[in-house]
Amino acid sequence: MGFKKAKKQKFSLKQLAELRRPQVGVLDLLPFKRFEGDDNLLVLAGENKQDVGYMDMLTIYGKDLDFVYGVGSERASNIIRDYHLLLNTFTSDFDIIITRMAAETTIQQRAWLANRQAIDQEMAQTTDQRRYRQLQLRYQLVTRQIESLRHVAENVKHQSYTAFIYGESAAETRTAREIFMNSGGRAITAQPMSLDKKKTMLQILQDPTQQLNQ
Repeated sequence: MGFKKAKKQKFSLKQLAELRRPQVGVLDLLPFKRFEGDDNLLVLAGENKQDVGYMDMLTIYGKDLDFVYGVGSERASNIIRDYHLLLNTFTSDFDIIITRMAAETTIQQRAWLANRQAIDQEMAQTTDQRRYRQLQLRYQLVTRQIESLRHVAENVKHQSYTAFIYGESAAETRTAREIFMNSGGRAITAQPMSLDKKKTMLQILQDPTQQLNQ
């Protein structure tokens, strides 16, 4: 009776490197010394309080599974394919953290505020009473929309996705950040996070109960 030879597990060089790399938890990296630069990178501190690297945070405007499967099989496949492509090609260290945060409406508010400003300027210049009345109605509608967006931002909580991008130097971290932002394809849209949001995220990571109060 013969015995089957056990199959040897095959790993690529990339996989071997990943397996041998020490696993470092996000909470182990939380101690940081300061924010640095106009883009407020976080300088991470080691046990000896020396600089050990940099980190930046990106807000991810993702797509949940209900959305993905509601857009049709072909588009859903494209989104999933782009997500796997990002995971397989982005070689820098990163984590994706899920928290409950206030809904983000800043971009929409800016657009509506610009729209209202344009309407206001035209109202100041027009001499046609009919046109003025039309603009006045539009101004009121836009103002209500802005108030609605502010209400959502203040009162609505949602599941928030944040990418933590790491680098040995500030330059490396910034390069990795740009690559991540440009590599999401149809699956992930990532944008820089404001300083206030970064501080809020750090508070949540230090004390997870904080997200219940956001």
